[in-house]
Amino acid sequence: MKNNRLIYLLIVILALWLAFISREVFAKPNSGSQNIINQYNVSGFSTDITKVVDDINASIVTISADSNISSGFVYAQNNDEVYIVTSYHGVSSSSTINVTFSSTYTQKGEIVGYDAYTDLAIIKVITPYEMLILKPGDVNLVKKGEFVICIGTPVSADYAAAVELGMVSLKDLFIENTITVNDVRSNYYLNMIELSADLSNGYSGSPIVNMNGEFIGMITMNLSSSFDFAVTSNEIERVADRIIKNEEVIRNNIGIKGSSVSQMKKNEKANLNISMDTLSGIYASRVKEGSLAFEAGIRSGDIILSVNGREIINLNDYLDILHSDYADEITFEYLHNYERIVSGVKRD
Repeated sequence: MKNNRLIYLLIVILALWLAFISREVFAKPNSGSQNIINQYNVSGFSTDITKVVDDINASIVTISADSNISSGFVYAQNNDEVYIVTSYHGVSSSSTINVTFSSTYTQKGEIVGYDAYTDLAIIKVITPYEMLILKPGDVNLVKKGEFVICIGTPVSADYAAAVELGMVSLKDLFIENTITVNDVRSNYYLNMIELSADLSNGYSGSPIVNMNGEFIGMITMNLSSSFDFAVTSNEIERVADRIIKNEEVIRNNIGIKGSSVSQMKKNEKANLNISMDTLSGIYASRVKEGSLAFEAGIRSGDIILSVNGREIINLNDYLDILHSDYADEITFEYLHNYERIVSGVKRD
């Protein structure tokens, strides 16, 4: 009997203990434990951004060109020669250029080349130190709504390497631009990324960086109070690599404003009257009158399939063609009202 009473007593004590533990675990579900979870989520999101900034901060530079302040980033290094990408309009008329790295280390720089069409300049700095190169990302992988970071120097050097958080509003955007180079006025389309960041003018030359720490563009102009525009990393690579190699920057002004068919959804194709069997090419939303494409017979709504025998799968292929070597004659293969047409045009 004593053993049974002892067992009953132990069972009662155990039941009371379980009841107490359950009350402590499940009581007040909206208080302390929930706050800890919320803090963890916010901290995690913040850590992702701060880590990217920490990783690339040493690649960002402030450029003092006479009295003008602009931004830039380390693009390449060859032994003691460091090449900086920046905006051309920020350094174009300067007699003295100083480049300051994030460690406040400053060296004199010189312009080794530029491309006025993309507002891009390459500055060379001689230094014995190994600098952190900012790696390019593929703009074809960029998505609308993707968070991006802009790091630059607005207003003055006191605000060096300031950080802004933005979002990709549009990609594969062709902006119409007019420029006069060597007394020749040119009207052309430039492939851009549109951002919702509302940056100040001092951010010109700043890199736009994705969450992998890769630059996907460079701030080059501010066309409205609500959006900023960046020339794409793919375009920068084509131009910058030629400048660094002391090669001529080639641009075939074909005269097409369009978008990649391979990136279109089925409903977009249907709205544009594009066959679902058409999987590649550039859809011409606008063709400049008098341009090479116009002279070849291409009109709005046509789809360019190839140029000089080079098939166009995506926007990258089209940009490769724009920057390929000049040819006396350009041959287009395109779809017009579902009919495949081949047409050539000679340069003036």
